[in-house]
This record gives sequence, structure tokens and C-alpha cells, in this order.
Amino acid sequence: MSESFSALTDWCKKNKALLLMTVIIYQAVTVAIGIVNFPYMDDTVRQRVGNTDFASTYSRWGSELASWFVQGSRHLTDMGLFTHILTGFILTVASVIVVYTLNNKKLSALSLIVSTLIGLNPWFLQSISFRFDSPYMALSILFSVLPFLWWESKARIFFILSAFSIFMMCNTYQASSGIYIVMVLALSLKILLAGGKISPVLKKSLLSAGAYVVAMIAYLIETKFNPDLANRGGNVAIAAFKDIPKTLVANISMYLHSIIDQSTKVWVILFVLLIVLFIVVSFVQAKERSLSLLFIGLYLVLGAILSYGVFLIFPEKLALAAPRYAYGFSVFTAITLILLLDHKLSPQWKNMAIKGTISLFCYYLLSFPFVYASALHYQKDAFVRQSMMLAISLKNLVTADTKQVYATMLFKDSPVFNNTKQNYPILQEMVPPNSAIFFPNQVVFKTYTGMDIMIESFDFTTFDKEHSELKSSDYYYDIYEKDNQLYVLVK
Repeated sequence: MSESFSALTDWCKKNKALLLMTVIIYQAVTVAIGIVNFPYMDDTVRQRVGNTDFASTYSRWGSELASWFVQGSRHLTDMGLFTHILTGFILTVASVIVVYTLNNKKLSALSLIVSTLIGLNPWFLQSISFRFDSPYMALSILFSVLPFLWWESKARIFFILSAFSIFMMCNTYQASSGIYIVMVLALSLKILLAGGKISPVLKKSLLSAGAYVVAMIAYLIETKFNPDLANRGGNVAIAAFKDIPKTLVANISMYLHSIIDQSTKVWVILFVLLIVLFIVVSFVQAKERSLSLLFIGLYLVLGAILSYGVFLIFPEKLALAAPRYAYGFSVFTAITLILLLDHKLSPQWKNMAIKGTISLFCYYLLSFPFVYASALHYQKDAFVRQSMMLAISLKNLVTADTKQVYATMLFKDSPVFNNTKQNYPILQEMVPPNSAIFFPNQVVFKTYTGMDIMIESFDFTTFDKEHSELKSSDYYYDIYEKDNQLYVLVK
């Protein structure tokens, strides 16, 4: 044990500059998002009441127990930037493992930069935004790649560690369920293109599949002991056996189309170019070319599809519900680019051209998190400002008898956010709209204003102004009262 620890210490010292670079990239982004202090979705309630409910609502016992340990209590409080910093370190470890595993147990600067797309891709930024459970969502990625440190160990050891890690992934965040599969495909392709025999690769793939199935069955059994999980509806339902084929086809199409629709044009163009380069370079560098195109094609098709994980057999179209359910494709992209960088071409200008294209791709994707953090800041600022304005208008109208408030909408989005989302289609799905009268916004309004009221929505077209009393009118709102109820018409 002491020898292993000493070897790890020496390895870290040898690669300290590369490790520090990876840490800095992750911390720069996670802190940029965390410092905005945006109460993201479920955070709104947890900030006020300190509940966990990861286990009861989502059947994520890993997250539940880990949150107790991190907090030192079963009652949660907002820990500020600490959870985001912790998230950054967990994702750093995951990235290093992926590069170490795929890059012949060596680290390189550009491969590590590419690997940060595993945790900093646009689709995972929603998960980083959660102030309470982002570290445990990051843990799901770490658990997905951890077994591959033992890829070359005895079959029994790899099987046990894989089954355990996949089970823990399910207990932290199931959206990572495709990452393990993509890693198996990538390592298998690497062996085959290097001239390895099909039989051992097939056996290892079947062993991995067996571990995956065992872990999923164990997790399915665990969920049966959670009666509250059924309240989640389609988000946790698996398609009936007879409906699985058509569900698969529908989800594959929906998943891939959603990725394209949410991407900018430059992301798509560079991605396509890099995939073409990957195919050509992998074919040219293959030791045995007769079946190499088949192997490359299978990897790309299966990797792209299976990166969606178990959600492929869910009737609910989760990738459309929120981008954070579809980050598996970005992990597949990062892994593919790491494989591409592993090839060494001559003359040198070819390597430089590939590295330049990859660097440009990383620049566009790794600059987006700062755009996202800025959008959260301006959207939050607009919400707070308008909350205060509405509270001033309501403070003399809300009484013990008049506490029910209805509104046509809540608030307007930030004009800066409206401008930014024109360039980034995915922002519309990531940044909560200020106008929506839904539970998170209702709770945040109560938090910012201190007014113990719950604003509900109503249909303005059915509202009868003539039989209502106009209590207040200004640049922003007309407020009417009828039957001890207030109606806010946003101008």
C-alpha cells in the first residue's frame, strides 16, 4: 500500500504542471458559475428549508448520503462556493482518468484540455449550476470512468469494480449511464486499430456488458423499495417490453436532433470536420485496414447513440425536457477527440492542423460557460429588480384578507439575456425564464421580497376589468382587486 501511494505521489509530482492546468480550467468555470449565486431550480427550496430528498424523490442514495457527509448534517444549508469548488475537483479527477486510460497512461496538455469538455460541455453546465447537488452529479461521471483504471487487470476484478461503480453512478445521477459504454467502445476500438484480435476484445466487451446489466438490475431492485419514486411519473418510467423498439427509434432521433438544434453553427461545423478527420486518420493509422472502417463506423454510431444511456428506453423524451439529460453526447465527443490526438502523423504539419482544429473547437465550447454565467447574472439581476418593484406595489394592498395574488406573467427576461440567446440556442433551455409562474420562481420571489404570498397564473382574456377595482397603476403594472383577490397585469 505504501509503495502504491509513493508511486502515485511521484506520478503527481512528475505531472504537476498538467494537473494544475486541469484544476485551474475547471475551477475557473465552476467558480464563475457559483459566484453568480443563482438559485437554480431545486436550490430555491433547499435554500429555505434545507431538505435533501435526493433519495426519496430521485432514488439517488449516493447523493443523499454524500450530502449528509459534506454538510455534516441531514439538514442542508447553502455552502456558498464550496460545493462548486468540490465539483471542479471531482471533475478534474474524472478527466485525468479518461486521458490516462486512453492515452497510454500518459498525460498531455491538449488531451487534458479536451477532457475538460467532459465536465464543462454546455449540456452539463446545468448540473454544475445546482448549488446543492452539483458535486454528486459530478460523482456520477467519476464513477462511470473509475473502473477503467483496472481495464487491464484480471477479469474478476474489473467486473466487480465495474458493477459497483455503475451502481453508484445510478445512485448519484443516471444521466451519466452512457459514459461507461462509450469508454468500453473507445478502448475496444483502440485495441482493434492497433492490430489486436477480435476475440479478446469481444470477451472484454461482453464482460463489461454483464457488469452493466448486473448493476442496473441491482439498482432497479433498489428503486422498488422507494414508493415515492412513482410520483415522478414518466421521468422514471421504462417503456413496456413490446414498446421498446419504437421507443428506441423515437429516442435516438429525438436525442441527436436535440443536440443539433441546441448547438451553434460553428460547433456543428467543427464537430463534423473533426469526425471526418477522425475517420480518415484512424483508417490510415490502423495496423489492419481490412475491417478498420467497420470498427470505426460501429464505434461512432454506437457511441453517439448509446451515450444517451438508459434514457433510450424511457418513453419520456428527457433530452427535450432539459439539456442536462443529454450531456453523454459531449462526453462521447471528448473521448473521440482524445483518441484522435493519440495518433501521430507525418509530416508534422498534419498534426498541427488537427491540433489547431481541436483547439478552436475547445475554445468555442470552453468559452461558452462564461457566457452562460453572464446570462445567469443578468437574468437574476432582472428578476431581483422587478421583484422589488412588484413588492413595493403590493405591500399596501396585500392584507390578512387579501393574500391571493394572480398575474398574467411574472417578470420580463433581461434584455442582455435576450440578446445573448440569439447566438446560443441552448441558453433558452438552460436559463429559467423570468416570466414563468412556476414553483422555483414563486419561491425565489418570496425569498427576495420576504412577502409570504404565492403568485398564481390566470388567463387575462377571461378577466373582467369592469367589475374589478383598479388599485394601482404605474409604468410596469396595473393591479386590480376583485373578491379580496389581487390581479397583476404586466404591461
